[in-house]
Amino acid sequence: MSSGLLVSVLIGGLGIGGAVGYMAGATTKKAGAPTTSSSTAPAQNTAWFSYDGQTYDTASLPSQVQSAIYQADMEAHNQKLGMVREFAMRIALSKEQGKFTSLDKLPQLDTLLTFTPPTDAQAKEFFEQNKDKVQGMSYEQIAPRIKEFMAQQGKMQTFQKEWDRLTKSGKLKILAQEPGSPSVNIPVEMFPSRGAGSDVLVEISDYLCPHCAEVQPEIKKLEEKLKGKIKFVQINFALRPTQLSGAIAEGAFCASKQNNEAFWKYHDAAFAKPVGTMNDAYDVAKVKPIAEAAGLNVADWEACMKTQEPKEFVKKTQEVVNDLGVTGTPTFFLNNQRVNIHSPAELSQLVESRLAG
Repeated sequence: MSSGLLVSVLIGGLGIGGAVGYMAGATTKKAGAPTTSSSTAPAQNTAWFSYDGQTYDTASLPSQVQSAIYQADMEAHNQKLGMVREFAMRIALSKEQGKFTSLDKLPQLDTLLTFTPPTDAQAKEFFEQNKDKVQGMSYEQIAPRIKEFMAQQGKMQTFQKEWDRLTKSGKLKILAQEPGSPSVNIPVEMFPSRGAGSDVLVEISDYLCPHCAEVQPEIKKLEEKLKGKIKFVQINFALRPTQLSGAIAEGAFCASKQNNEAFWKYHDAAFAKPVGTMNDAYDVAKVKPIAEAAGLNVADWEACMKTQEPKEFVKKTQEVVNDLGVTGTPTFFLNNQRVNIHSPAELSQLVESRLAG
């Protein structure tokens, strides 16, 4: 869990949806077992408006606008899917438990899912593990919020476990299609890559993004499985370029100036052990251990970090990513089309299915 989310939950109140129905949609964004994905519909070329006799359709719009429309479509799709997932689960569990009467009289999920509320001991253990993030507050002050948060997390996990059981058995399948993603033009030659092949998978990520770190093992598996068949391109998108996030991205650029192998060693080292959080200030001293762990020529790396070149590259990268309409990490593109994953374990499944046609 990110420190920002934890603080918002414990100080500002419960920061996630209170209804299990919302969790049914939100759960798919967490790391864990693969969920059953809906298929992807072909991208639609919608005519949006005309001006002075000229019609403007989706294909004629800039990539940034096309991507923004796609993101809006995906958000709407995921909200609908969350509601549908809950309803499908209520049907399945009520039938299994002999409680089904009719579709308009389905039992609520809370009565169908077996869930054990957190104990005082578990809540206290959670507080001890995270008390550095809520300085000045005692356990007694935030115990109710901790228990509420842990209960929500437990319900989400229980829902996901049941969902995985039902979908893996083949009894339950999601048939709705995701919106089709628009094609974009990514200047991949600007960025580090490894592997060979006519198919190109691009990852846009930030070294301090928790979800980016979660997906790295899956990327490694995919690279090994498709070795010699696909080219992997890494775009380091610093979400906070003037803070530690930017310093680490600049360090990656200076690693790439030594050679391609040096970059990938730095890349792996940066994800292996976090050196800070998104809230941390720009600090090259915190980044230096990554360069050392990667076995770089540290003197050359430090000299590079003192120039304007890495900052200029990070700024140029921001412009490229913004033009693609990307606002968060991690984001993946396969052959210039976005790959929308709900959990890290889905990456291999979706990439391989698209490559298979």
